[in-house]
Amino acid sequence: MAEKERFGEISDPARNQESAPENVRLQEGSNIANREWLGLRELTYYANISERTIRSWIYSPSDPLPATKVGGKVLIRKTDFNKYLERHRVRPLHTTDIDGLVRSVLSQTPEGR
Repeated sequence: MAEKERFGEISDPARNQESAPENVRLQEGSNIANREWLGLRELTYYANISERTIRSWIYSPSDPLPATKVGGKVLIRKTDFNKYLERHRVRPLHTTDIDGLVRSVLSQTPEGR
């Protein structure tokens, strides 16, 4: 048995979600639905977004995704994540006041530049 494990012939469902039985994945999904704080791995499952993308949102210089680091583990409150997604919702171009945006940017620049 040890030889099979050493050569990767026995798969571990906890390490490989693709090989996990459907009922195990459904149970994980319902467990996530009832939790307030999610780790990065759980959030990738919840939102179907890669961990790399989530990390880039957390460390973004403008409007970062709120996160907390506890003992080396990054945790995100599910409500904060949902609010973050709402703030970054794609809006149709015709609903955007482009003239207002241009006026706002120009008003913040020094005169003569």
